[in-house]
Amino acid sequence: MNQQQQTQKLYVGNLNFDANEDQVRELFGSYGQVEDVKIVMDRFSGRSRGFAFVRMDSSDSAGKAKEALTGQPFQGKTLVIDWARTEQRDRPPMGERRERPAGGGSDFRPPRREWGDRGGDRGERRGGDRGDRSGGFYNR
Repeated sequence: MNQQQQTQKLYVGNLNFDANEDQVRELFGSYGQVEDVKIVMDRFSGRSRGFAFVRMDSSDSAGKAKEALTGQPFQGKTLVIDWARTEQRDRPPMGERRERPAGGGSDFRPPRREWGDRGGDRGERRGGDRGDRSGGFYNR
């Protein structure tokens, strides 16, 4: 996405959960041509997360819409409009771990536990004391 397109994109916050893309398009259409409306949906419930992104045809119309609609009521909620931030492409995908930078963070490591270690010194074997030694780590 180039700089010109980025200045045309607005973040729309505090959006009513029942608002749809056509309603948002109509609201912003008074200030210029709306290129795209994307209401962000929750992946699990399929419902709106209460915010959207609107891309206008020009940075001028986006600026006019931002100025006019910030703080205005829409479907019972006060809108929060701001310039959309650029995507953070250097983020690792969810679930992947990133190496910490040298010198950052703590060197604390919890003590390593072995199989069957329950944290106490009770002399118990994993699987309990059944006499027949069935189950657990000590099964041979």
